[in-house]
Amino acid sequence: MGIGEVIRPLKNSLDGMPVHVRQLAEMFRKHGQKQGDTTGRVTDLDAADVPEALRNGWRSDSRWEPDAIVNAGKGNRPEPGEYLTTEYMERHLAQFENGATRIYVTRSLQDWGPGNNQVPGGATNTAYVFPTDQLNALMNSVNGPRELADALGLPADFFEDADVELRDFAPNELTGLSLPSGNEGGTDAERWIPGGYLPSGIPEAVIDIPHDATGWRNGDNLLDQSRWPGSSRPLSLGGTSS
Repeated sequence: MGIGEVIRPLKNSLDGMPVHVRQLAEMFRKHGQKQGDTTGRVTDLDAADVPEALRNGWRSDSRWEPDAIVNAGKGNRPEPGEYLTTEYMERHLAQFENGATRIYVTRSLQDWGPGNNQVPGGATNTAYVFPTDQLNALMNSVNGPRELADALGLPADFFEDADVELRDFAPNELTGLSLPSGNEGGTDAERWIPGGYLPSGIPEAVIDIPHDATGWRNGDNLLDQSRWPGSSRPLSLGGTSS
């Protein structure tokens, strides 16, 4: 019996919390800290720091643990199906049945189009999205742009005096809807967590964007938004445009 086989049954950390839950809890607690808190301290971990569905959706037979997935680095991370159950992934993606939305900086959107096609070789063109209904509920509940930025893991002043817009993708435009692997263009190298959630617990997914959905700087010197999936609308908080 190799040492891996000896260690493998030791699924629980010393405090009795499953290893995958402890590692995820550390990530959610650390990355969910308020912007500007640079202490990096993680104390009083609790399984409740991890969305319940994700706690229970980790495959018991997976060789992958959260820390190893993150540390593998962008371009080398496994597909979510290697560590998440099929039932979990299906339920997670069902949250997008009413459509998905992404927030864009208008200038960046016009320059590059709606996809994150910075993947070497240009083999993929994807975009991170949130469930439209859940994002709408969040925008109606926050007390101003700073609170929204914090909930979305963005710099505190991201929405202040910024030209941003929403782009809604209808259910029939969610081509390739899947959980993020962490290899996609646009992945936040510092805050990405395996399992399809922001550090604040908001669900996320990725969709495929057509390769000809380009902008001024990566297309054919023509801004043709008719090629873009989705429809634009202004950012509104609590019913008031920002």
